[in-house]
Amino acid sequence: MKKSIFFIMTVLTVVTLVFSISYCEEVVELTFWHHEAPAHRVAAFQEVIDMFEAEHPDIKVTQEVVMWGDAWVKTIAAIEAGSGPDFQFSIPDLLLTSYLLDALLPVTDIVEELDEEYDFIDSMIAPYFHEEEYWGVPIMTMVFLLTYRPSLLEKYVGTSEPPKNWEEYLEYAEKLTDPENNVYGIGIGGGINLMISEQSYTFMTNTGAKFFDEEGNVIFNNPETIQAMEMYRDLFQYNPPGAEAWSWGEIELNIMAGKIAMAPYFPSVQRRFDMELDSDDYAAVAHPFPAGGKPGSITYPNEIHVYKWTAERPGHLEATYDFIRFIMRPDINYLMTAVQEPGGFYPVTIAAQEAPEFWADPIISRYEEMNRAAIEALADASLYGFEYGRWVNLGIGDITGANILAEVVNRIVTGGMTVEDAVEWGHNEMEKYSVPVGNK
Repeated sequence: MKKSIFFIMTVLTVVTLVFSISYCEEVVELTFWHHEAPAHRVAAFQEVIDMFEAEHPDIKVTQEVVMWGDAWVKTIAAIEAGSGPDFQFSIPDLLLTSYLLDALLPVTDIVEELDEEYDFIDSMIAPYFHEEEYWGVPIMTMVFLLTYRPSLLEKYVGTSEPPKNWEEYLEYAEKLTDPENNVYGIGIGGGINLMISEQSYTFMTNTGAKFFDEEGNVIFNNPETIQAMEMYRDLFQYNPPGAEAWSWGEIELNIMAGKIAMAPYFPSVQRRFDMELDSDDYAAVAHPFPAGGKPGSITYPNEIHVYKWTAERPGHLEATYDFIRFIMRPDINYLMTAVQEPGGFYPVTIAAQEAPEFWADPIISRYEEMNRAAIEALADASLYGFEYGRWVNLGIGDITGANILAEVVNRIVTGGMTVEDAVEWGHNEMEKYSVPVGNK
């Protein structure tokens, strides 16, 4: 009898062990990189991961935060080593770096599938199309508006309505500048960093200025660029002292503090105004444009790109596609946008933009008017080097990485060069990195 019981227990143990080993072998473990370090953004990613794993118990997903300052170095190192994350959240410039190192899989099939189901905004997928393939899947996007404090406009200009054109823009900035009371009309930077490229390119979209023509030739030195840079220079005098060294943090802190009345910026301080100030004194509209100009802004469609080694790992490519499908569901995508950073990230599909979950978010709904303005502004928004619905110059990543546009601005606002000389300098610098694709 004891021998029989021992035999049965042994068999059960072996069977359990076999099933356990089999289960472990079937679980696919994915790792991805993203660059959103604030704790509430990491928490939003984890909430999405937990929900995904609940629906897909055979897939385990691990997020790893890589700071933007390390993103290029770590990505290049991973590619050189031939191993890294299964996929990465990125922007066009970083994706292009991976593409040029021959590390990416095309993702045309999943992009077309999601486009059919949810309807991508055309300008959101355009930066990822090259040689009849898509190389990134847009997940969320960012857009600049003219953000402002209505109470300051009311106090100094006599209306809470924002400027409607560049003439009013300058008039407002001057009236809003009151150094004795530590109030300034505008918040724009003059340092050599990405934020200054973002802010100045927004002005370029309003004049129709571009880095390249449709064949990928550098055309930066043109009257439209000069007009945009002159406006930036003229506004800059209404900044607080020290703006030559500003980056993103200074804009956010100073608009919260009521030190700057207006700023071309992401409408991404909503969470702070809601949770820290409990204030409705924060608004945003489409960026004004000059007579003869046009509406426009900068947008950064954040995407997922997938590495070649992912396809070599059994089950990893299929699991990655399952994860992408999951986070693009409108009832999930709002967690990646409204919850991760309200006003910082917006949906890239019509279905997600219209999702009730997005508009029901308490912060999105509190600042609904500016969020609807952001959605509308996406229709006219673009990204430098990616305005034509395809890649036209493979040097754009290096041009961005070298902060050439920001240095043009820096040379102007510090008085180091005239607008014309700085634009000519920038054009010549861009030529050094230029790799035209040609008119495909």
